[in-house]
Amino acid sequence: MNYPQIKPTLNLDFSNTKTLDPRINFRRGTPGAYYDGKTYAKAEENLISYSEDFSQWSKGDGSLAPQLINDVNNTSPSGGDMYKLAAGTTLNTQHWYSSQNTTNNATFSVYAKAAGYNYIWIGLYDANYTSIVVDLRNGEFVSGGQDLSGVITDKNIVDVGDGWYRINYSILSASIFTALGGLSDPSTDIHSVNFPLFTGDGTSGIYVWGAQLEQRDSLTAYTPTNGTPITKYQPKLMFASPDQPRFDHDPLTGESKGLLIEESRTNLIRWSEDFAIEPEMNYYYCTIDDNRIVAPDGNLSADAIIFDDGTNGGLSAGHREVVSSGEKYTASIYAKAGNLSKVWFYFNVRETNESVNVGNSGIKYNLLTNTVDEIVDTNDQFSTEYNIFDVGNGWYRLVISATMSSNAGFLGWGLYNYEDNVSSGKNTAYIWGAQLEKGSFATSYIKTSGASATRSADNASITGENFSSWYRQDEGSLYIDSDKGNLGTSFAGYVSFHTEDFSNSEYYWLLHNSSNQFQFLVAPGVASLVDGIDTSLGSQKACVSWADDDFSMSVNGNTIQSDTDGPAKKNLAGLRIGFSPYSDSHYLNSHIKKISYYPKRLTNEQLQQLTK
Repeated sequence: MNYPQIKPTLNLDFSNTKTLDPRINFRRGTPGAYYDGKTYAKAEENLISYSEDFSQWSKGDGSLAPQLINDVNNTSPSGGDMYKLAAGTTLNTQHWYSSQNTTNNATFSVYAKAAGYNYIWIGLYDANYTSIVVDLRNGEFVSGGQDLSGVITDKNIVDVGDGWYRINYSILSASIFTALGGLSDPSTDIHSVNFPLFTGDGTSGIYVWGAQLEQRDSLTAYTPTNGTPITKYQPKLMFASPDQPRFDHDPLTGESKGLLIEESRTNLIRWSEDFAIEPEMNYYYCTIDDNRIVAPDGNLSADAIIFDDGTNGGLSAGHREVVSSGEKYTASIYAKAGNLSKVWFYFNVRETNESVNVGNSGIKYNLLTNTVDEIVDTNDQFSTEYNIFDVGNGWYRLVISATMSSNAGFLGWGLYNYEDNVSSGKNTAYIWGAQLEKGSFATSYIKTSGASATRSADNASITGENFSSWYRQDEGSLYIDSDKGNLGTSFAGYVSFHTEDFSNSEYYWLLHNSSNQFQFLVAPGVASLVDGIDTSLGSQKACVSWADDDFSMSVNGNTIQSDTDGPAKKNLAGLRIGFSPYSDSHYLNSHIKKISYYPKRLTNEQLQQLTK
């Protein structure tokens, strides 16, 4: 192999070192989102082995075996079977059902409904019982229970319909012994050392379904188990501080992508994570339940969108934006299947007075099968593109981009279900991180909290002695390994060399042009080398060399492109990574794995060998 014998004087291996060379000046005035390839957040968890099959739970001597109830007119919150926990007729005895687990700082929850007894007693044991009593007739905490150690940190009751309540409370504890019992009268001695003592009638009890124990201090959406506890983890979306580089990774494989360089973008949506309070949000046959599951950033901030039974409802929001024909916008949202998996994510454009609908554009997507079922484009008003990004644990980032074909004054987005015969227990999906930005593709997530927010551009450069110490003016070669650029305005720059005054007529520039081609520009008008059309989205390798009357380029080991007329640039003063040599524009909007500079015009064969 004819590899160069000379060593590079600049070797920036972003993908492997995941560090920034001290000679690089890096600026980004705001935080930026990325994946670090190693940090995961705990997502769904249920430490109870049998969360719905209470026949597997232990029971007290005075308790009857749990009765499985299969009644189409009286069902669990999921629309299926449930259990009745009933007390026997043994005099003045304990009646309980329990599951034993070990954890720290626990949150317990269960769905319950009156079935002859009106009160449920729930106790968690850690040296002493901490317990609560709930009136299932009206969903209220009543007197009784005990908190001997002051360890109950939170408790709540949610009415889920048809007499069912989801009850939860959190304690600071270590070894958990979960117990449930039904009472007819809250004045029963519930301050006994162990459990309430009373005499049952052999019939009355409580209906129960969906028990859950989590090692955290707050409740999440219910996760069923059937013999094995569940704890899931998902890649955590991180946020780099201002002026800190982002060494991004594939969230699924952990592959290091290198240094992320993006242009400045603004998220026009005012509340990107709180859909319940977005002032321009409209709800159609659905409701929003705040903070139900763990979002891609690891916080309990993803909302449930709950669709009414038997409807194809959804939500939509708007942004008053003067939209001109030919302009491009991109909307994105993170979505995850609950009991419902088919969602329609779309654009909506209205005329300036908002009274006339110009058209809708979007995708109908199945969150379970990871398939696009249909592309929707009404009235031929858009030129639509879409992307789907799997970010782990059932979360997908749905992206639609559209070129407007008419002027308008109101740009909206929405998410509907399109699942036929939506029925009870099959009507929930999860959403988080909505974004609407002006541009032809999505950039990394920008959080908003009450107003639109802007992420600054990533600017990485080398100048002064940090540049002149390794750069040779009369000849040289540059190698890059990079992902394909996303075009902001016609060009997406990989690497550029510029003059002291950033003259737009004196530079070297390796870029990705609007025809999906690698291009090496030597200005003014010296050389323009173009490789063949590149349609892949994977890693691309290119190497360019220059000397007087001698310019060459090879991409992915392809045929050499060359020009033999014109002088080399001999007054260059700096290098820019991922943007233009003469202005803060033409950003790569992608990743650079590696940059190497050789202080020599390498041979054409060496260019091909390096880029194979």
